[in-house]
Amino acid sequence: DNSITKPEAIVVKGSRILFLGKLQEALIKAGDTAIKINLKGKTLIPGFNDNHTHTLAAGSFYSEIILWNKTCEDIALIINEEAKKKKPGELITGNSWDYPTCPKPHKSILDKAAPDNPVFLTQYSGHAAWVNSKMLDEMGISKDTPDPKGGQIIRDENGEPNGILRDTAMGTSEYGKFIKQILSPDTHKKLINKALTLYQEAGITSVQDNTWEPFTVRLLKKYRDSQELSCRFTCWPLGDSPLYYAFTWFTSFDNHDTWVRKGLVKYFSDGAFSTRTAWLSKEYADEPGNVGSPRYTPEELEKIVLHAAKDKQQITFHAIGDRAVTEILNAVQKAQNLHPWTKELRFRMEHIQIIHPDDIQRMKKLGIVACVQPFTLCNPQKDITLLGKDRAIHAYTFYSLFKAGVPMAFGSDIPAEVDYQPLLGIYYAVTRKSKNGTMGPLNSKEGFTPYDALYCYTMGSAYAEFMEHQKGSLSKGKVADMVVLSHDILSISPDKIKDVKVIMTIVGGRIVYKNDIL
Repeated sequence: DNSITKPEAIVVKGSRILFLGKLQEALIKAGDTAIKINLKGKTLIPGFNDNHTHTLAAGSFYSEIILWNKTCEDIALIINEEAKKKKPGELITGNSWDYPTCPKPHKSILDKAAPDNPVFLTQYSGHAAWVNSKMLDEMGISKDTPDPKGGQIIRDENGEPNGILRDTAMGTSEYGKFIKQILSPDTHKKLINKALTLYQEAGITSVQDNTWEPFTVRLLKKYRDSQELSCRFTCWPLGDSPLYYAFTWFTSFDNHDTWVRKGLVKYFSDGAFSTRTAWLSKEYADEPGNVGSPRYTPEELEKIVLHAAKDKQQITFHAIGDRAVTEILNAVQKAQNLHPWTKELRFRMEHIQIIHPDDIQRMKKLGIVACVQPFTLCNPQKDITLLGKDRAIHAYTFYSLFKAGVPMAFGSDIPAEVDYQPLLGIYYAVTRKSKNGTMGPLNSKEGFTPYDALYCYTMGSAYAEFMEHQKGSLSKGKVADMVVLSHDILSISPDKIKDVKVIMTIVGGRIVYKNDIL
């Protein structure tokens, strides 16, 4: 809290912060019966608030086969071993394969590895799947199947599906898997517990979650009531989906609850870079003629935005490509002309991986919150392949947005990106290098200061969910969500930020994680 001189001690009463200041005054405020914790020179910061999570999917992701950095040959061997454990016809799933290490995925590779089982492997962005012939048959996809709106069935030179399905072409297989997990109470709890453990260890005390369905909301409330919930949730439904109606009809929220809250409504405007489905103004460098796959026409976007503005409902759009960002801003501008209060609704855009320079000032003027994920900076070379060097250099202009006064929040999009730890995210935002430091930065001027990056992960994320008066800083009266770090990330070398350890995570005044360092 910048209004307070650097405090020596903090006093927590119940679930909220009572006092920050000098140690002697803190001891008097706390009284003789208080529990006292000596941090021994370690660093205390506000809890991290992840602006974009898929908690159930994260629990599933880290319980499945992870194919990150595996070659096509590696993946074939792994799937073959899995097939030996399965009955004929039983589904084999995995995630996080990607083109840099498996450049030519094809259904024939999986057909040979698992001839008797359908195989569904999600690409690391979550916006594509690699499937075998049995899976294509189960999905009813053939040579004569047209591309669905907002998706692509990739085909060989003869027009036959080659096993790669992008965005909406993935169908409901992924959702079907999650529905089965949700309807099994034991599995549902296991996956949520897995994700909560990841959050505890990473110092994440709040998440803004793509919850989408009512069963997880109910489970989170049960955990809250039994004091098993170790992270605060703002829960989102998915707009323009049958899941939206289920979420709306079968969930209820207390507006004063700081643990499980109702959030915005989310929409997808495009796909992802790595699947070449993000909606660009110019074609992909390595796929001439392809500018991506918009989910909506400009007219349809306008209708969604106008409806939300009229109802005074906060919404967000998944928007990765510059054309998607421009069209959304056009729609919001029209809405604000009709409904001046629209700016106060804090409409958001998620990801914003490339934006036209003129649109930066438009975002500020319209009050759009930029909810970005620094983890997208992890592979500069891949961006050069997709966009060409000139465009790649000018991608991810997050700091330009921040300096222009656009409200900014940080998060992970777990599990769409393989990593999710906030300290690693801050490292990416500050250095703009790859994880091992060997690639990048493509544009060092877009690097954040450690302080500004920390702000975006705490106060910035709190603002994005209308909670800046409740959390985001160590301030009197706010919830006692705090993290103890092994080092002060504001004073060490930026390259070492990713190696800093979370020593303790405190949520609502309760220690939910502690390692052996302190």
